[in-house]
Amino acid sequence: MPPPKLVTAIRTYEELDGAQGREVFFRPQRYRAQDVLPLRAFVRLRVDLAIHECAVHDVSQNGVAFEWPQAVPLEAGRNVERLEVCFDDHVAYHGDARVGSVRGQEGAPIAGVSFTGPLLDIDVVLHLRDIKAWQGRDGLGLTLSRKAWAVEGHEKFKMLVSELALYLQDSELQLGELEKSLAWHVVQGESQSAAREALLDRLRSEFVIDVVRYSDAINAALEGVPPAHVKNLREYTRRLLHDFIMQAPWMQRAYFKPFGYPGDYEVMRFIYERDFEGATLFGKAVGYAFLQTKAALAVKFRKDLIKRELRARLEAHRGIERPLRILSVASGPAQELYELLRELPGEVPPLEIMLFDQDKGALSYAYRRLKPMVEERFKGDVQILYLHDSIKRLLRDSDLFSGFGHFDAIYSCGLFDYLQTTTAVVLARNLYARLAPGGTLSVGNMAPENPSRWFMEHHLDWVLIHRTRAQLTEIGRRGAPDSHLRIIEEESGVNPFIVMTRQ
Repeated sequence: MPPPKLVTAIRTYEELDGAQGREVFFRPQRYRAQDVLPLRAFVRLRVDLAIHECAVHDVSQNGVAFEWPQAVPLEAGRNVERLEVCFDDHVAYHGDARVGSVRGQEGAPIAGVSFTGPLLDIDVVLHLRDIKAWQGRDGLGLTLSRKAWAVEGHEKFKMLVSELALYLQDSELQLGELEKSLAWHVVQGESQSAAREALLDRLRSEFVIDVVRYSDAINAALEGVPPAHVKNLREYTRRLLHDFIMQAPWMQRAYFKPFGYPGDYEVMRFIYERDFEGATLFGKAVGYAFLQTKAALAVKFRKDLIKRELRARLEAHRGIERPLRILSVASGPAQELYELLRELPGEVPPLEIMLFDQDKGALSYAYRRLKPMVEERFKGDVQILYLHDSIKRLLRDSDLFSGFGHFDAIYSCGLFDYLQTTTAVVLARNLYARLAPGGTLSVGNMAPENPSRWFMEHHLDWVLIHRTRAQLTEIGRRGAPDSHLRIIEEESGVNPFIVMTRQ
């Protein structure tokens, strides 16, 4: 249910509405039993030395309608002595009454009686109802055990999260003061400078190192937590840290997922090239710090790993007339190819590259950077084809690439992190079938020892399927049983690749 409105818009007297029709003649408002929930409304009736408790149908200031006991005679005009109208333990009316009407209600007679004593103070009843019904903005009232973040134990996790929250709170104030003392271009300018580098050095040696240390420790404290407690601890850390973390643009984008998934090409660009972005110095520092955690570093390191593998294939292909053919699956911004082609000398063996991605924006970005460089530097020796299709078709259509011949190198850096094992095996099999003799299929997957899982899952809703090296090797064995298998590692040690080589 939506939170209650705490402030009512003010209207002038001319804008206020009055009653219409028969309502112009005031009569006390009647409230049904369900209108006063969670209070239990009932009448306590004493007849012939017997006490009956009767369910209330509706009640007003001057009367009540209730289910009359079927064993007791009932007729209009009957006087009732010692009638009590109760709401839980509160007796709102005690006195005599007179039956004014009798009507049936699913077989039980309903007596409508008027009070002959003082009027019932309905405002008291409504105040009782509102107090007992109140549950607050979160709908959980004031009971500690009902709070979404409350869970017994896990003191180390809570301590670390609380300390990090206090550290970020202090740092936001201190970096805000520092930002005011610096020239705008030092913090927000695009070009590098000695002052900017000094600022980054200071952040790396103090702020970044502590944020990363806390991040790794929080992740370690989550190990072994029962699954039933993870949701509560997630709410705990969100309450304390989320507002700080969302000041980092790359983390905010991963959390809000404008393209429907967290690791889109814009997030990859933050990791590769735009690691010091934000509206404030503190926002920049937070984003920069979390980009020094292992999962983010692994993304950069795996790009370098693939670049080295491709360079080795390219060097080995020199002197061969037919083109070296490369396929990148879920290519994103194709940073590794952009850097590889930028770093290559002018003369290269013939090269044909296919980039496959479901995001047209990612392909457009890659095209915008690669096309002019290729045309200027390689004069027709390098051909790039950009293939835009859905991941759904990639996973279901085994012939998606059959019309494009065979490839010498196929790689996928981040797609298999999201695939169930059966799907991963089928895709590996389909891609392996498109390899030329001696070709390699390289598939990366984050390993369970990834220490960035806590903030990815708790703050970015970025959930990966982590796999051990043995599990990754098993995908290779099942997808390409006749291949030569080997594991290659990037520098962080949390994003290994299985390489399947066609004999």
